Amino acid sequence: MSTSIDRVQAELEALGYRTQVFTTPRRTVVSFDYVIEGGTRKGQRITVGLGFQDEAYPEYPPHWVCVTPPLSDGKGGTVEEFRDDQGRTWIAMSRPPGDLWDLLPNKHMDAYIKEHLRRIWVDA
Repeated sequence: MSTSIDRVQAELEALGYRTQVFTTPRRTVVSFDYVIEGGTRKGQRITVGLGFQDEAYPEYPPHWVCVTPPLSDGKGGTVEEFRDDQGRTWIAMSRPPGDLWDLLPNKHMDAYIKEHLRRIWVDA
């Protein structure tokens, strides 16, 4: 398992999330249950998986946001669909928070969730 995945998993668990690590057809992700915090989908419960493009966290944040049940943010770009070994259908969206991440003085999962993940579905 990658050091980035290990570190993200540890940070999420320290925040109280129960995590699971699994491998998709293209990458390893760490997943956790998440409740959408704003927009028209506020309150909807999904499972989010975070994956990387061979970058070292925390210098580089997770690049891929995987979601089951599939729930697109409607922004287009690279979106892939896959099934996990439990038969669940996921989508993987390329959603790097580079614009935001570079400005953060402290790069960690709490900031990633509060500043990036919650904004993905706000306007969807």
